Amino acid sequence: MLDDLELYLAASSLKRKKYSAARELYLKVNARNESAEAWLGMSFCKLYQLAEGLKIDGVIECFKKAKLINPTLQTTIEDAFIKRCQIVKIAYVNFYNEALKQQIKENKKVTATLLLTGGQLQEEPSDNKEFRSFVELGNKGDGVANFDLTAGMDRFLEEILFKFNEIDNAVRMNVDKASKAFKAYFQMEITVIKIG
Repeated sequence: MLDDLELYLAASSLKRKKYSAARELYLKVNARNESAEAWLGMSFCKLYQLAEGLKIDGVIECFKKAKLINPTLQTTIEDAFIKRCQIVKIAYVNFYNEALKQQIKENKKVTATLLLTGGQLQEEPSDNKEFRSFVELGNKGDGVANFDLTAGMDRFLEEILFKFNEIDNAVRMNVDKASKAFKAYFQMEITVIKIG
């Protein structure tokens, strides 16, 4: 019962970008009784902070621990992971295009925009009670950390494209390539359109 409450609070903290609070709660759950959901939550926490300098290796490490703890839920865990990777990519495109609008308002030179095409967010299985807090919370990009724009737009575009490649490689290397979620993920394309 305490684990369920702390998992719910951790997912809620994650959605509100309270990453330290979410990590503490996930660690408490794992200290008492290792949980696939807690490890998966830690992977989402780190995934959502890639824009703040965290590395994809930490994301993958937590994701793999979640799969090891409960191999019978491998498909559910992978589908949830893929969906969060999609959410992060969509959020990054939105961040970039919002920054671009700001540049245009400030009459600064604009060099490119990002266009997101194809693919739809994969629905998670609703009958899996073990991952209920992830089905109920965090299904939008609200929890994804913003990029620092002080380095300029060209550097910002390079960083986003680098993160896209990191995330794509993580998905490619760590999930079942025959799954519907994997196929839907790679139907999503990011195109850089040069303008101005």
